[in-house]
Amino acid sequence: MRHVGAIAAREVRSLFVTPAAYVLLAGYSVLAGYFFFVGLGFFVQRVQQVQQLQMLEYLQRMNLNSEVIAPSFGSFSVILVFLIPLVTMRTFAEERANGTFELLLTSPLSTWEIVLGKYLGVLAPILLLVGISGCFPALLLLYGNPELLQTLAGLLGLFCYSAALAAIGCFASALTQNQIVAAVVAIIVGLILYLLEFLAQLAPPGVGQELIRYLGLSSHFQPALEGVVRTQDLVYYAIIVTFLLALMRAAIESLRWR
Repeated sequence: MRHVGAIAAREVRSLFVTPAAYVLLAGYSVLAGYFFFVGLGFFVQRVQQVQQLQMLEYLQRMNLNSEVIAPSFGSFSVILVFLIPLVTMRTFAEERANGTFELLLTSPLSTWEIVLGKYLGVLAPILLLVGISGCFPALLLLYGNPELLQTLAGLLGLFCYSAALAAIGCFASALTQNQIVAAVVAIIVGLILYLLEFLAQLAPPGVGQELIRYLGLSSHFQPALEGVVRTQDLVYYAIIVTFLLALMRAAIESLRWR
């Protein structure tokens, strides 16, 4: 596994030598900032209305985390369903299309080293996206009093959620030479997993409903927005990532023996 770091570093360099990475980061910053400041504007309006009505008890219950930060992180999670596949689509598909993937397959690198290196290389820009997400509630720490631990729990949940989406995107990229196809497949799968929580609400109560809810990405992301980091949610993300990494390895092994 000593080559994993070198592959990850190569992946990061190849991503940031093109303007695409900077465009994606800038686009996410603009969209995330828009949703955050719109939510903050509505919160300020409500505070002013409550103050005018002198509803002091209701004013004391108003909370920046539940009314601004959590809804903003929820909006960020929807943006990431569409954005992360644009980051991951090139991981394997580009090399296969350019004919450079054969060099990796014929090198002394193990399949696990290739898979882990590529995946860790993708996590670097995702950390930047989560860092950008954290800049917005950090502004509130300067001018307000949001709950720091709840905010950090939300950021941890956003990272784990993004890591699962990245694994989906990398696996889709390992299956095709076409980057657009890889991105579209990853977006569709991500959307389905995101919407399972809402589909579970339409299903009749029972084991089936609980299974659908457990498989949904948003079901395991929502508790973190409330400041609750549950072991079962971390296990869920670990299972998703590990399972998809194993599928990636199998897909690459099939290419090695063709």
